[in-house]
Amino acid sequence: MHYTINRNVINNYFIFDLVSDIGLTSIIPVYLTRYFSPIRTAHFTLVLAGATQPNNPEYLALEHINSGKPTTSTIINKILSNQNIIVTDLKLKELLKVKGVEIDLPITTPKKNKLLENLTGKSKYKGFFGVYMFIHKNTAQKYVGSSNLLRRRMDYYFKGEFTTSLFKLQEAGKFLPFFKQEGLKAFKLIIFKLDTNKFSIQDALILEQYFLLNKEFNLNTLRVVNAGSSKGDAVFVYDLTCKTLYYHAKSKIELKRVLKIHTETSKKYVDSKIPYLNKFLLLSYSIPTASISNIPIEELVEIMQKERQSLYILGTRRNIPVKLEIQEGNTFVEPRSTSYSNTATLNFYSLTSCIEYLRVLGLTIKRDTLTKYIKNGKVFHNFLCKYSDKALPNNFEEVGLIIDEYKKAVVPQK
Repeated sequence: MHYTINRNVINNYFIFDLVSDIGLTSIIPVYLTRYFSPIRTAHFTLVLAGATQPNNPEYLALEHINSGKPTTSTIINKILSNQNIIVTDLKLKELLKVKGVEIDLPITTPKKNKLLENLTGKSKYKGFFGVYMFIHKNTAQKYVGSSNLLRRRMDYYFKGEFTTSLFKLQEAGKFLPFFKQEGLKAFKLIIFKLDTNKFSIQDALILEQYFLLNKEFNLNTLRVVNAGSSKGDAVFVYDLTCKTLYYHAKSKIELKRVLKIHTETSKKYVDSKIPYLNKFLLLSYSIPTASISNIPIEELVEIMQKERQSLYILGTRRNIPVKLEIQEGNTFVEPRSTSYSNTATLNFYSLTSCIEYLRVLGLTIKRDTLTKYIKNGKVFHNFLCKYSDKALPNNFEEVGLIIDEYKKAVVPQK
């Protein structure tokens, strides 16, 4: 990889335009398993036995680096497949357009501090996310990392606020011992601040992974990013055929933040096989046969917002029709005694009206509980509640069967 560098004399920093041109010398594959503290690269245990495992992410990364081939979205997705991180060609191109800004170290003047604030934020408790690089001035050795709070991560380096667990890297890692030995003056810093209106925190990991697949970053012992533990249940947004993946949120909070889908709403729709906004399916697991959509996030949000407005106008957004199938042995309702003569099904325009009907019969059930019963096909006092066919698009039965099959394969059966 090389850089096209444009110097901004007034602000005294460099602008880097990324150009992919990756080559490599020989690297011995070593498999490393990490254990993480609040800083992502806390400490790790070296496991030599896994060095030759072909499906191991570290092995795949080193194999790619040794191949000398360009890094593509397909390569990144393959390496990060076990972490459910995915990137499209379009998103990767957009990430590679982000310009890195060089800051001369150490930060000793108000002008430098102002530049640092613009790139990382004023406080270590809130700020910007992105990717950073340290380059050793004398040897050109490089280290790359990413953070969802760049200012906090910079304070670890600038103020020596290293955790005890972080310094366990001294036994096996390269960068921190070298950084501590050489000091700030020996390095130059480049920061890639990601626009929160275009990118997510996960995109910072993707950009970091792109750099890690370049041999020049030889101060990085590990060549695969780690997303860390999830703060919530993942949600995958598909089309109604489950053939196209529009978005992968690592939690319902992220789904709300990015796609404006309220957490309570996502609870209702995830794995229910009921289309969200008549156009999307929300699942808690990935379908490997699906292709990844190239629709930008802002366009996807706009599509959803237009559909929300349409449903508001129609007055149908909050109401999902359901039906109660009266099972054999039901002592609460005799089908022929109802207005639905000669049928064993009662229809309701919403969950609320269904719950109210059951309450009149002396049966109390919470909305969330009934939703779970519907999702799991569970019978409630010989009533089987289902979403009405009116809530489903045409020819939706086949998709429901596909989802059921994946649920059996992915979700452990009790």
